[in-house]
Amino acid sequence: MLPLRPFHDSGPPEGSADYTTVVIIHGFGWHSGIFKKLLPFAKQSNARFVFVNRRDYPGSEPYSPAELAVLARLATAPKSEEADAEMQEWLRNRAREVHDFLGDFVRRERIPSPQGQTGGLVIVGWSFGSSWITSLLANVGLFPEGDLKLSEYVRRVVMYDGSYILYGYPPPPDFYEPLFDTTLTEAERIERFSVWVTGHYAHGDVFTRGASALEFRTALADPPPTLTRISPDDIVELTHVPPQEAGGSDALLAEVCLAHQPYGALKDAAFYLRSGGPVEGASDWAGVEVRHVWCDRSIWEMPWGVKFIVEELEEARRAGKPIRDLQVVRFKGANHFAHWEMPEKTIRALLGDEAEIE
Repeated sequence: MLPLRPFHDSGPPEGSADYTTVVIIHGFGWHSGIFKKLLPFAKQSNARFVFVNRRDYPGSEPYSPAELAVLARLATAPKSEEADAEMQEWLRNRAREVHDFLGDFVRRERIPSPQGQTGGLVIVGWSFGSSWITSLLANVGLFPEGDLKLSEYVRRVVMYDGSYILYGYPPPPDFYEPLFDTTLTEAERIERFSVWVTGHYAHGDVFTRGASALEFRTALADPPPTLTRISPDDIVELTHVPPQEAGGSDALLAEVCLAHQPYGALKDAAFYLRSGGPVEGASDWAGVEVRHVWCDRSIWEMPWGVKFIVEELEEARRAGKPIRDLQVVRFKGANHFAHWEMPEKTIRALLGDEAEIE
């Protein structure tokens, strides 16, 4: 049995033979049930939503003690070429799991192939899950396809409101992040982060003002943080604490990535097509559209990251570098939980062609 499994599959919309299959991978702490508010709009969007839980989350396979031991060892290991290579291999294995899940799902479910703006696969990674998407793009050219050509089904890949950290960009000066607040206990850090990350923030124009445009701490009072408007029952249903606790897989991965900074190299391999092309029998998905959707009232980490992405894309295109077909989409007025707050508009951001969602 494959390690990744569907947490929820809405199934084909009734009467549709050309629906789009939207596979979504969740972020840190919140599992894929957090996307359930998209489900009432599946039929009108001609979409089949498949929510996938990452490993160590309900329904998918836990990491083995040996896999966790690798992360625990790397978290305290000095930076070296060997440690960097081992971390990239660990991330490559996660990409392979996503690739294998997608291929198996296409084969079993016989989903419609792409026809223009319908059919095929749209693959989405939200927040921390965006790094599963960059890892997939970075490594897909190393995975021979076999008899099923997955590349013929993938229409679009979406990085949905990922932090600057997941692209290897530098932080701004004097930033604040509750998970790094040493004045708090571990439990207090998680509790404060859970409210902070769900707030709505009135940032200025980060493209012209840089870090001075960012609001690091104080969310708007209206609307209040999403967490304050999610019922206690839903919070219990939609969160899974063990991976984010000390020694948990997500917490260890975050420690390793802060220590060894693998995401810059991963971003480069994801954004730019590999020289020499894919290995024999593989595809680099060169024709697949890539979108970065950012929510402009999210925590500061997201607008800060998109500033660098836009600047890098402009420079790469001027220099004629072999960069992917990557489009940046601004989701106006949306916080980090747009799929909960604005589900219908979120579907437009994931499936539509607008450069801005208002």
